[in-house]
Amino acid sequence: MNPSEGLLAHSSDGRTFVYVGKETFAVVPGDIVVLNTEDSGMVLGQVLDCNDPAALDDGGSGVLLGPLDETGVPRPERRQPFRNARLSEPGERHLERLQQVSGATLEVGTWRSAGHEVPALLRAGAFNRHTFLCGQSGSGKTYALGAILERLILNTELRVVVLDPNADFVSLGEARADAPAAVADRLSDTAVRVLGADTTGHEPLRLRFSTMSRQAQAALLELDPMRDREEYNLLIHRMDETASSGLDHVVRELLVGSPDERALGLRIENLGLDHWEVWAGELPSAAEIVSSGSRATVLDLSGFEDPHEPMAVSLDLVERLWAERTSRVPTLIVIDEAHNLCPADASGALQQALVDRLVQIAAEGRKYGLWLVLSTQRPDKIHQQVVSQCDNLVLMRMNSPGDVAAVAHLFGYAPSAMLRTSPFFQQGEALFAGRFVATPSFFRMGARFTKEGGTDVAVPVAAP
Repeated sequence: MNPSEGLLAHSSDGRTFVYVGKETFAVVPGDIVVLNTEDSGMVLGQVLDCNDPAALDDGGSGVLLGPLDETGVPRPERRQPFRNARLSEPGERHLERLQQVSGATLEVGTWRSAGHEVPALLRAGAFNRHTFLCGQSGSGKTYALGAILERLILNTELRVVVLDPNADFVSLGEARADAPAAVADRLSDTAVRVLGADTTGHEPLRLRFSTMSRQAQAALLELDPMRDREEYNLLIHRMDETASSGLDHVVRELLVGSPDERALGLRIENLGLDHWEVWAGELPSAAEIVSSGSRATVLDLSGFEDPHEPMAVSLDLVERLWAERTSRVPTLIVIDEAHNLCPADASGALQQALVDRLVQIAAEGRKYGLWLVLSTQRPDKIHQQVVSQCDNLVLMRMNSPGDVAAVAHLFGYAPSAMLRTSPFFQQGEALFAGRFVATPSFFRMGARFTKEGGTDVAVPVAAP
């Protein structure tokens, strides 16, 4: 074959290919191509890198996805090395069939490749791996996460729990006026419970001290079992009384008791815990609501006076899910603004306890049906032992070269040339990579079905 005849490729290992020549159609990293071999018929491939535009010849490299049958379906056969193949553009059917054979059915938007645009599909079953979504402010990150969660709630039986620091997902169960009627009906049949502080008007978001794990109680009280052994021993023997009488009543009794009891009472009083709104009393706690069978629960963590209150209720819920892990209820734990709840450097015993449990869930939770979805605009600020366990990636616009480099280091399955384009994404565009897509792909998110939050506040412009 003569290089002047277009783009010509060869593969020495049956897994990857390199090509060179003169482009007769535009090729960019991520594009699907058809390789017409001399001996093995047609093979579907994906371009992963292209030569520098200043090079004399066009060229690049890619990965082979599989030989094609007569209908354009990639066959699950061993791919053979080949010496010569001409690259040609795929048809829409190639993109559609590639997704279908991967088991992807969850439509989230559109996929554009090699000049074609088809529905973008995810494998719902692949959310049994942890997922990482990142993008800078204004990239459409909150919108995209909402679109994904809507589809999972509508099309799976997953139990979904959302830790929502900014009240961006409190309308996850409310259909938009322009949502398809069938979707609106299904949403109305799916109870999405929203819990929040009293000022939010939602169901009360509450925590029960007496049912917290001992480690969580100690973290809340900043107690060390050896350094504070007298107070810690009192915690073991006295604090279960809060189940019936409440924390404020127990504090009053402690303050008139022995020196050790007074020390524990003063600790609680000095930390301001006796004035927290979050205590359940006669109300159900968030952990109890989720355990009772709530299909989808949004915890609006905004609105509390003390920032430790939402941290404590998050810890209690995560601890409960871990304690009940042997029930193996498939559960998606969604953490928005995850750099606040799962930071690389925890601040204080309470946050450290939450991070430690999330690290354990990231490492061991998959076999129990506990799967994380982490969303952030600061990928370098998330605890690396959690991020490193994520097998799915959604990358939206990210301008910082340092952040892009951090993502490239952490997610080796995402092609570097595709990652490098993220600073140029438009709002709503994203790179999807990992187990939940047929192949790394550039998607544009589709329409939301529910009312979205997280929009920017507009600058009020004076009337002319």
